[in-house]
Amino acid sequence: MRVIVAIFALIGLTTAGCFQVQPQPLPATTMSSWGPAGGFTMSSGSTCSGHATLVAGHASVSDTCFTGIDNVVLCADNSTPSAVQCSAGTGYLVISGSGSDMISYSRVK
Repeated sequence: MRVIVAIFALIGLTTAGCFQVQPQPLPATTMSSWGPAGGFTMSSGSTCSGHATLVAGHASVSDTCFTGIDNVVLCADNSTPSAVQCSAGTGYLVISGSGSDMISYSRVK
């Protein structure tokens, strides 16, 4: 009897692991706000983000999601608390910092 219960428990654990649903990505959301002083549009779910490793303090990322110099890009140094400069252009992002630090970047607008 114990063997049968153990077999059913093993089958149940195996089956429960096979029927797990993979987490689904959140849909992209866009929010706009306008006022007398101007406005903004912000989108979530952006695919225009990633990591770049500096070589002698510089890196360049080529991606079509960068549409021009008016893009708002956030950059952060993951290695050390150092200053980072990011400049977006049409199809690319130029990153300047110190040494061979790892930089996270994301296009906000």
